[in-house]
Amino acid sequence: MLRRLGLLAVLLLVVLAGGGVAVARSSPALSAAGPTSVAGTDASAVFTIADRTVRQVRYSDGGTLRYTFRLSNEGRLPLTVRGLADDQPPSRLFHPTGLTPVHLAPGGSADVTLALHMSGCETLSARAGAFVTEVAVKVERGGVLTDDVSVTLPEQLHTGSPREAFCPNSTATSRPAG
Repeated sequence: MLRRLGLLAVLLLVVLAGGGVAVARSSPALSAAGPTSVAGTDASAVFTIADRTVRQVRYSDGGTLRYTFRLSNEGRLPLTVRGLADDQPPSRLFHPTGLTPVHLAPGGSADVTLALHMSGCETLSARAGAFVTEVAVKVERGGVLTDDVSVTLPEQLHTGSPREAFCPNSTATSRPAG
């Protein structure tokens, strides 16, 4: 009888440990929502096209756009958002440079601010533009496990390439026809 209880206890520990490893190995789930706000531009507007919400901002060459939104932990474990991951989705005019670090309990949420450097207008025609729809975030769980998680922004950020007068590094040959 004692031997069976010992075997049952060992089996229970193995199952619990395996379940803990499975939970720890599951990918963190983050979601983004409003309310949203922007700073670092002198004009901004929000509009909807079909099922997409677009936030149009005025481009400011060399400036930094600060986009604030609510980030939520949809997972079962607490986590810490350490900032941006090294590899980001490409964008011609927006270049992510920072994200507010924050600790999120399971089901918890907090406002974070994404910093985006604006540059590169001299490589696009005056009628072209660029979007940012998602960012890759570096997440830490338990002080040990780190993951890069893709977060879809609550709005698609868009800016247009300005005319030559507002793109100081453009030349007669730097911009394609458009």
